[in-house]
Amino acid sequence: DITPYVFAMFAIIGGFLEAFTFTLHGGVFCNAQTGNVVMLVIDFVNGDFSGGLRYLYSILAYIVGIILSTVIPARFKKVNWPLVVTATEIVALVGIAFIPVGASDWFTYVAVAFLCSVQYNTFTKLRGVALATTFCTNNIRQTVMHLVRGISDKDGAEYKKSAVYAFIVLCFAAGAAVGVVLAATVHLHVALCVVIALAVGIAVNVFCWAKHHCPHCGHPLGLFRRYAFKKCPFCGQPLD
Repeated sequence: DITPYVFAMFAIIGGFLEAFTFTLHGGVFCNAQTGNVVMLVIDFVNGDFSGGLRYLYSILAYIVGIILSTVIPARFKKVNWPLVVTATEIVALVGIAFIPVGASDWFTYVAVAFLCSVQYNTFTKLRGVALATTFCTNNIRQTVMHLVRGISDKDGAEYKKSAVYAFIVLCFAAGAAVGVVLAATVHLHVALCVVIALAVGIAVNVFCWAKHHCPHCGHPLGLFRRYAFKKCPFCGQPLD
């Protein structure tokens, strides 16, 4: 299972990237596409087809990301897909940080839209609770819904679910706030801050909290279970 720490980190990064692309790269929403669909329609109806295309490119990049993040894990079941996604984001964001100042915003918002769609479609559940790390609408809905149920039914489990959603919303908001502040000071190289956070996330994911155990000898295997090893390196038994 993916740990709460990793989910919190990706929620912070989600808010950060939304603020980063909107404030520094053309006012395009990259994490979710509702606003882009509306802006696309407005520009097209008003005859501004060149302006509408920037939103269309973001939408298409998002669709491609969803397709790939659905097909690849299904085809390659032994691949540690969350780790692949994290590493991909690191490489892409390093590239984004060093895009020349005079370059088109197209490169950034298309890349970020793709990354966010892959992230959204990969990190979907925390301890059985369906979550989004790239936008807040459903998380806010679930926060309020489970809180109301907890109050009406006096159910502690509902309170806990509400708290999980609220925590992720707060992480997203904190990431957006940091993104706005750093965008005004660090400017385009602000993407490197996300790279540092993702590198920490990989360390957490692989070496610390996300532990799997060999079903035969009980030895902790980290995230390597059924991804890197066909047999347990400690007892030699096959891992299914």
